[in-house]
Amino acid sequence: MTDKILETLRAKNPSLPLYSVHDREFRKYGAVFTFDGQAKLAEALAKTAIPESGNAYAASEPTLESVGANDTLSALCFGGAAVQAGCCNGRGNRLNAMEYHRCSEINLTTTGLVLLLATPDKLRDGVLEARDVVGFYLPPDTAVEIFPMVMHFAPCRIAESGFNCLVVLEKGTNMPLERVDTTLPGEDKLLWMTNKWMTCHPDSPQAEKGAFQGIRGENITLMS
Repeated sequence: MTDKILETLRAKNPSLPLYSVHDREFRKYGAVFTFDGQAKLAEALAKTAIPESGNAYAASEPTLESVGANDTLSALCFGGAAVQAGCCNGRGNRLNAMEYHRCSEINLTTTGLVLLLATPDKLRDGVLEARDVVGFYLPPDTAVEIFPMVMHFAPCRIAESGFNCLVVLEKGTNMPLERVDTTLPGEDKLLWMTNKWMTCHPDSPQAEKGAFQGIRGENITLMS
């Protein structure tokens, strides 16, 4: 099934490099793994709502955190640091922006989706060429760790019905900052939220909100 979905996605998106997270190409971006409590967490994720349009993100979702997998994931991927379990669900299919954290991010889906990723070396003074972005198909009921500093953003749908995506991060990540200043030098101009550095495409909702505009080239739209 994975091969068939990838074949379809590649045919509809010939200019975007597309792989599965099970392919060796994914190894410099993250790792596929399994963990105790994964099935229960997936079951809870499947019950979270997918909005009728756009995407919705909750940094901390009580129905996901009550499953009890936080301690397991903290030990496996965060060196024992406190974590938060939330979700990003939606029907989006555009690149729009890219962000990174100084911690890993855990993703899991029950719907299947595509992650658009780029390695840290592709970002130069806040500028990222869209041609350096690579897509990875994340099959249903598959968990991945996205490595620290790897650039990513909201997943892309592979069906009109949309996607769900577990997002586990170090506690406090993506919380609002008292001050954001995109005129600062170096990396500081990208700091958008706590432990979240972001650059965006000029043609994006994030640009309208005042985020640093550093993505050059096409605002990638995944056709499914």
